[in-house]
Amino acid sequence: MHRPSRSPLATPLQRRHFLALLGGAAAMPRDATALELADAHRLIAENREDGVRILGARGEFVGARGAYYGPPVPFAQLPRHLIDALVASEDRRFYEHWGLDPRAMARAVWSTLTGRTQGGSTLTQQTIKEIYLKEHSPIVRKLLEEPVLAPILEMNLSKDDILFVYLNRVFFGGNAYGIEAAARVYFGKYARSLGILESAMMVGLLPAPNRYNPHRNFALSRDRGLRVIEQMVDAGSLSRRAADRAKRQEVAIAPSRSAWGGVYPRGTQIGWFARWAESEANANAAPAARSGTRTISTTLDLRMQEAAERILRQALRQHAEARRIEEGAIVVMRHDGAVVALVGGRDYREKEWDHATQARRQPGSIAKLFVYLAALQQGDGPDSMVSDAALTLGGRAVRNFDDSYLGEIPLSAALEKSSNTAAVRLAMEHAPAVRRLIRTLNIAEAPEGEAGDLALGTYEARLVDLTAAFASVANQGRMVVPYAVRKVQDSAGTETLTRVFPESSEIRQVMAPQHAAAMRQMLAGVVRRGTGRAADPGFWAAGKTGTTSANRDAWFIGFTEQYVAGVWLGNSDNRPMLGVSGGGLPAQIWRALMLGAGPAEDSAS
Repeated sequence: MHRPSRSPLATPLQRRHFLALLGGAAAMPRDATALELADAHRLIAENREDGVRILGARGEFVGARGAYYGPPVPFAQLPRHLIDALVASEDRRFYEHWGLDPRAMARAVWSTLTGRTQGGSTLTQQTIKEIYLKEHSPIVRKLLEEPVLAPILEMNLSKDDILFVYLNRVFFGGNAYGIEAAARVYFGKYARSLGILESAMMVGLLPAPNRYNPHRNFALSRDRGLRVIEQMVDAGSLSRRAADRAKRQEVAIAPSRSAWGGVYPRGTQIGWFARWAESEANANAAPAARSGTRTISTTLDLRMQEAAERILRQALRQHAEARRIEEGAIVVMRHDGAVVALVGGRDYREKEWDHATQARRQPGSIAKLFVYLAALQQGDGPDSMVSDAALTLGGRAVRNFDDSYLGEIPLSAALEKSSNTAAVRLAMEHAPAVRRLIRTLNIAEAPEGEAGDLALGTYEARLVDLTAAFASVANQGRMVVPYAVRKVQDSAGTETLTRVFPESSEIRQVMAPQHAAAMRQMLAGVVRRGTGRAADPGFWAAGKTGTTSANRDAWFIGFTEQYVAGVWLGNSDNRPMLGVSGGGLPAQIWRALMLGAGPAEDSAS
């Protein structure tokens, strides 16, 4: 670990006392520890901008929302040419002064007083400003605060330590703070691997990070880097031959992984999950614990997330135009509600609206889950008989999807063929129990309308909630609340929120285990013999198809012994799709997901 060392330029004790007293007068009110300025690692973590780092289930960094701080890079691992570029461009007398450059300060103060913008602060002053003084008046900062605190910093830290703090803290644009974050955002590499021209471009960003952002204007950013190389030559830290060679280096800018205030090195589609995880963390934390830089450890399984993104992308690329599909969403969770993958739409960069956790759509025949569960709770069984005959309700005919009517059939067979007439009859008989289940499972408020609305799913619900309802069936009837956050830590590593998992016996039983088991059996029949055959992965699976009027929504939600997953396809403006039903493309997407996940070792037969 990098340890701060004392500067060989430390001033006498009497001078230090004088400066500390003056600093107390000039810089207060402020946390008194600000005047200690003796711990480089503490300074890097002090007063950070608000932001969250998102970690996957195995501790992998998957993204950041708000300010993105990379892990500190020890001074010994920073490229020498990066240090040389910084000093040559920002503070050529850095190794000679004691924190202040009087001539440069005079120019900076005069430019501030006359309304112009001109640099002049030393790297030591810039470090102090970055950590403690950014929100302060420029005149007070330059005349009173920086002149006091910069020498104190020089007395307490070595020159190398000051550079270590500065480079691991300063803003480089693109939401990136610190050289490690910037190197990953712009070049997709570690800071220690930066070449000379890349380092020069990084340093060139500092005066105007947004203007010189290579994702916005690569030519301008590269030209700025070439100017920094010339400054290195002028400062004597780079030979002309080495400079000419560096100017010819090929620079490959990493694709932009930024969207909606976040940075996602593994792809912007993770933004859906990251934003939902941050919302969950905020909802469960005290207001005081929502500021600063936090690290959120989550349930995200990168392998499953990447599979969900790829499978949905391929399906939309192949079918979207011909089938008039604009959007799709996927949620994958474990039986206890731990969400391992979430894709809220076709492209997170285009719109932030999340079809998995925000959008409320009609569930169609997915709603039959609650109708059949209510029938089981009221004493029916999979072999109980129900009429699939033609039915008129309120003067309108209730149509079956396949336009076939078989008369008296078992409940299991009615569910397998997704009989509308049978479901409406069951809903008419058990309407209060159906409404109670919908409320209990957090699907929706008590839906208005008659039995037909309950059976045919004309109310609105979210994909994540519907998937959790199926998880409750998979979880032997115990209530499942979807979650993403395992713990939250502040910038010092202190846990501010930790998920406490209840014992199985403490989880609310929302349906009797025998009713959940019967429902599992019936839903497995849907996959083996019914409308969900296209979802059959070749090992034990259960699920239900859903399609709404005019093919506006198409669903498949189901589970294996390992995962519960929901798939939705549709259009944001509610336009009909062309021939897309839940038993078609959504079921095929679900099957591909489960094949990618594989069967559990103890799969049921």
